[in-house]
Amino acid sequence: MVRIIYHLGKFFVDGFSVLKDYLLFCNKVLSRFLTFKILNPAIFMVTLRQIYFTGVQIIRVVVIIAIIFGLGLVGTLGKFLMNIGAYQRIGTIFVIVVIREVAPFLTALLLSLRSATAVGAEISMMKLGSEIRSIKIHGIDEYSYLFLPRIFAGMVCSFSLAVIFSAVSITIGYFLLSFQLNITFDYMVLLIFDALNINDIFCFIYKTTLFGFTLMTLPIFTSMGVGKATTDVPIALLKGMMRVFYGLIFVEITGFFV
Repeated sequence: MVRIIYHLGKFFVDGFSVLKDYLLFCNKVLSRFLTFKILNPAIFMVTLRQIYFTGVQIIRVVVIIAIIFGLGLVGTLGKFLMNIGAYQRIGTIFVIVVIREVAPFLTALLLSLRSATAVGAEISMMKLGSEIRSIKIHGIDEYSYLFLPRIFAGMVCSFSLAVIFSAVSITIGYFLLSFQLNITFDYMVLLIFDALNINDIFCFIYKTTLFGFTLMTLPIFTSMGVGKATTDVPIALLKGMMRVFYGLIFVEITGFFV
């Protein structure tokens, strides 16, 4: 019994220590963001490259998955509402299912699988090879030059890809419904905008930006703990992705209260 209590206590103490260090890390990143370090020409160019690597290169995959989702779930839900005579609720269903829930989470999941792992590996190797130490020796702030562009790119791409996912899914869903319902596309868009309120918009922005922030900061923060052993790199990657998973769940749960 004493041993169980000891391990539980150690777990909570270690968890609190990691959380404290992570919040300090986030505070340093946000301080650079609020002082508009991103507008520095060198940092801005790095940010543009990160947006291209993080978001532009994955657009094709996002569109394909959005088409599949639109053909499957959106079309099925629309047909179900039509069968029960509640097709006027199509706008509400699209807002709740696509805009509030599926689009932010699926795009964040895709970005975490593709970009979060890449960023974690990149920072881990830079830490292992003392490249970050060399940058600091030359008077370059690693938070502004290395971390901020990647985190900002994650937030921008998470939001933008979720918008693309929502638009493609709803459009494909409409083409399915147009064969069964005598409604025009502008009428369906009107139904969606009628069902959309300020809370839905705020929830969408909250989820997408916080998803992007979480899936970039957690791998970078974890990778900064890499030591001099090469075995630390895969351990940091695994630990970082597990933390990203917990972070996504946290954002998803808190999104219900928005």
